[in-house]
Amino acid sequence: MKPRNRESSGLQALLSERTIIIALLALLAFFWSVELVDTIAALLIFLTIAGLLVRLEFKRHRTALRTRIAETRKLEFNKRGGIKSVRANTLNAVPLPILIIGEDHRISFANHAALDLLGSDIVGNDVYIYLRQSKIVNAIEKIFDDGKKHAGVVRYTNKQKRSFDVTISRVSGTGGDDVPTQAMAFFYEITSMLQTEQMRVDFVANASHELRTPLSSLIGFIETLQGPAKDDLPAHDRFLGIMQSEAERMVRLIDDLLSLSKIEMSRHEAPDTEVNVEAMINSVVLTAAAAGKERGVDFKIDVDASASRVIADPDQLMQVLLNLAVNAAKYADRDSTVHVSAKVAKDKKYISLAIRDEGPGISKEHLARLTERFYRVDDARSRKMGGTGLGLAIVKHILIRHGSVLDVKSVVGEGSTFSFKLHRA
Repeated sequence: MKPRNRESSGLQALLSERTIIIALLALLAFFWSVELVDTIAALLIFLTIAGLLVRLEFKRHRTALRTRIAETRKLEFNKRGGIKSVRANTLNAVPLPILIIGEDHRISFANHAALDLLGSDIVGNDVYIYLRQSKIVNAIEKIFDDGKKHAGVVRYTNKQKRSFDVTISRVSGTGGDDVPTQAMAFFYEITSMLQTEQMRVDFVANASHELRTPLSSLIGFIETLQGPAKDDLPAHDRFLGIMQSEAERMVRLIDDLLSLSKIEMSRHEAPDTEVNVEAMINSVVLTAAAAGKERGVDFKIDVDASASRVIADPDQLMQVLLNLAVNAAKYADRDSTVHVSAKVAKDKKYISLAIRDEGPGISKEHLARLTERFYRVDDARSRKMGGTGLGLAIVKHILIRHGSVLDVKSVVGEGSTFSFKLHRA
């Protein structure tokens, strides 16, 4: 029964008892008036009944007071529970992992992100089961043993190679006489930042290496021409030809670096231009055929009638097709055919473009790294053909801007197929 209903029932009972007592007093007064009882007896009975009436009034007030106290406590309990619920829901809404740790080193609370990171059954267990790194252990001990408010930031990396900066501090309002100390561990993920930093370091190192090689060659040839070969005209012609080749290679490398940087700056701007795929493929094949002519490489075009138009950046799409077609002409077997196709995908929303060569193929261990900057399957052959090692990296970033990915399939000894999808116009 609800408190309000219980109070009403109690009052009704008290009122019934009071009515009976008043009726008895009236009856006593009547008996005394007709002299059925003497004055002393009437007075004693009256005092007894009056005492009962006072007792009932006191009981009524005490019952009402208890009811109000119970309601007040319930409201306070509900308020506290509501605050705790709001706090828990707020922490659960935070996308970064958060742990609350008690003085017994057990996890008293973990938000949803922490449960996903460390496991769904961590609450109630010892935190050191999940965070075993010595720096984290020492930081938690500083909160409980040394009484520090902040124990600094500690780097944490899990088995999946996800890295976090963990801030460990005392929860505000804990650590007094009545409230046990609690520590909070806040995880801020820095995996992508570390990967980006490593990519930057690798990129600078690779770019420096790629530029240093031709520069060293140029310096060596210049010193030779100024010294031992100063009067050797045939050597002049040979060395100047090599120097020109190395200088052109540096120009290509710098152009590719600038192109890659420009592409990355616009990667979040989706293209919205309609492009005639068939006309572009025909233009690309004319250029690539010249590169494969000396090796006897021919091109075969297969474009569906309904696969003629796509949504793309025309200059960047030309760069992708030309890069893939020229690569196919360079690396395909002599006197073979490169197949260039454009087909409507099964879902009718995309057009699939593919360039397939009849070459030596690519081993499986190389496929996942083909689009890395400066990665080459055959370093010597690539340099000999004037490659910068950035072509497929440029292709990858252009396709990312177009909401697509480069799919590479290859069979050693049979050839490779490079394909991607674009939105149909």
